[in-house]
Amino acid sequence: MDFQELRKQLPDIFERVKRNVEDEIGHHRAGLVLGLVEMGVFRGGFIGGMFFSGGTMILMNKTPLRLIMAEQPDEIVWAYNYHILLHEYLHSLGFMNERQVRALTLGISRNVFEDPGHPSVVLAERGIGAFFTNLPLIYAPPGFSPKGLHIDVIKDFDKGSQTYYS
Repeated sequence: MDFQELRKQLPDIFERVKRNVEDEIGHHRAGLVLGLVEMGVFRGGFIGGMFFSGGTMILMNKTPLRLIMAEQPDEIVWAYNYHILLHEYLHSLGFMNERQVRALTLGISRNVFEDPGHPSVVLAERGIGAFFTNLPLIYAPPGFSPKGLHIDVIKDFDKGSQTYYS
């Protein structure tokens, strides 16, 4: 899968995330935007995605996306994007406690995919380190801001929530 193909698939992956969250915990939110940002890899780890409380934009780090796409099969690429979007979507619903969001992400993934070996379940249980053993996932340091970073906005991301067409 190349990066342009992934960009086209992200809205569909997000629609699946939203349906799964609504089915599993009865929560829904509309009007979100996805921005892809080169946040890099630092101190041996990376930030996969982030959501700022009160905002409408989910940010995903392009750097690990490129690494995963270069080194993993499409199934893992899809599962990684599902996992990051699920995690950040839960934040957008008001779940700010990281432990709670991780537990919800794991519970939803287990219920949706049922197979304990499904890559989305493995990611929720063990993190990206399950597929990149030498690259530990770290979370945004306090005060981290994407200010000054170029944000590549995915068009028609939250397409299921659109009530108008441009």
